[in-house]
Amino acid sequence: MTGNKHLSPGAKRQKALRERMGQLGMTIPRIYMTADEQAMVRTFLRHCRGERTERLIEGMDFSRMHEKWTAPALFDALRADTARQDALTDIRLAGVPPAVELALAHYGGQPVRLVVNDEEIFVTTVLCGKGAVKQPARFNEACLRLGPTLPLSNVGLVGNDYILFGQLSAHSPLANIVEELDVLGRNAVESLDALSALIR
Repeated sequence: MTGNKHLSPGAKRQKALRERMGQLGMTIPRIYMTADEQAMVRTFLRHCRGERTERLIEGMDFSRMHEKWTAPALFDALRADTARQDALTDIRLAGVPPAVELALAHYGGQPVRLVVNDEEIFVTTVLCGKGAVKQPARFNEACLRLGPTLPLSNVGLVGNDYILFGQLSAHSPLANIVEELDVLGRNAVESLDALSALIR
């Protein structure tokens, strides 16, 4: 039989994610590891990433799920939130369909873009352009090794840009979205520091 009838719910979600990322022009790198290497990664995630990720998740508000966001509604909410704190600057709507663009004041004005669709909010920031990479093979390997250390973020390639990205439900409370932006900014700073020797 054909189709998705025999796919597990997790496999269906992964397939849908790959399709959405493909529509956005994102390239998903594949990595192949031996059983021993997989065991090492699992141990690392359990002992190194686990505590930090759990602390972040504990601070998120899953009990107050907002109505589904649109880009204009999210733009208005983030602008209003900025009146109470100074973490976000230069908030604007851009493009067709519109996306929210802003800068992270606490992370050197790192630019971020939020794309809202029916199910999810994609949060992205550019790390560097492909042309700025000294040794692409080494850089790609470094990105793959860096990925598991970044809570709530992933490294990807869109067009000619290496990006850091995260995803939230389109129903996420504003507090969770602001938290995701802070995490993305922190991860961008740490990623650029780790990759700096391979960037012109």
